Amino acid sequence: MFHARITGDREFLRTRAWPVVSGVAEWLESRVVPTSRGFEIQQAMGIAERQQPADNSAFTNIAAKQVLRIATEIGADIGVFPKPSWNEIAEKLVIPRQGEAIVSYDGHSSDHEKAATPDPLAALFPLGYQMSPECERATLALFLAKSRDYIGSPMLSALCGVWAAWSGDRELAASLLDEGYAAFLHGRFMQTLEYRPDRFPEQPAAGPFMANIGGFLMSLLLGFPALLPDFGEPDRWSRRPVVLPAGWKAIKVGRLWVRGKPMRMRARQGDVQARFESAED
Repeated sequence: MFHARITGDREFLRTRAWPVVSGVAEWLESRVVPTSRGFEIQQAMGIAERQQPADNSAFTNIAAKQVLRIATEIGADIGVFPKPSWNEIAEKLVIPRQGEAIVSYDGHSSDHEKAATPDPLAALFPLGYQMSPECERATLALFLAKSRDYIGSPMLSALCGVWAAWSGDRELAASLLDEGYAAFLHGRFMQTLEYRPDRFPEQPAAGPFMANIGGFLMSLLLGFPALLPDFGEPDRWSRRPVVLPAGWKAIKVGRLWVRGKPMRMRARQGDVQARFESAED
């Protein structure tokens, strides 16, 4: 979907994206269970590799919501009438909460295995799920407070700096970016390892681990600039003011290709939004 939004390629949307997204939407419709709470996805693993599955994994259910909404959006865009049930399921899928905060799954508590895994924050970024301000603040606060218990694990550690920045804490953003990515670099060739060796000395030194590298690059290109591409103009992609780690002044990308045209992107600390300009001159 991002490819279609950034390139504006509606032929790709029709011939490549629609068959996949509509197929996933069909499968999700077969997988959900209607209950008194709405629709539930029961006995799923989610992001964390737990010993036992749980009901209503937050990331699983939020990803399902996003896919069902995207399927409805694509269907309307290409003239294929989407199933009304997809939108109904998306609206009524259960998202587990404790107070205002979204938690990882039904019955989540700090005593559970993998309790510090910040999968609800992965729904916020990079998935782009829109929470109310109160819900976002509570969810960020809950899992950023657990970050020291999680940092050093693969994949999501590289995103922790962005989540801290979105909470408004620039010092914490700088610290977690360093601990969640820089500390994974190892050896004379500075390979990015899967696990941080000082936190998980029992794990083999496996690298380069592309998920950690990809998380770091996504943080720079999409996370700190707060970009969520759609079919609108690039200047509308920035969804919130730019907050960068302490000591950073700006992120500048000299050449990006958007809709077949070269562009530059600049996200400067304190800007209301990241800015795009033509790079053809």
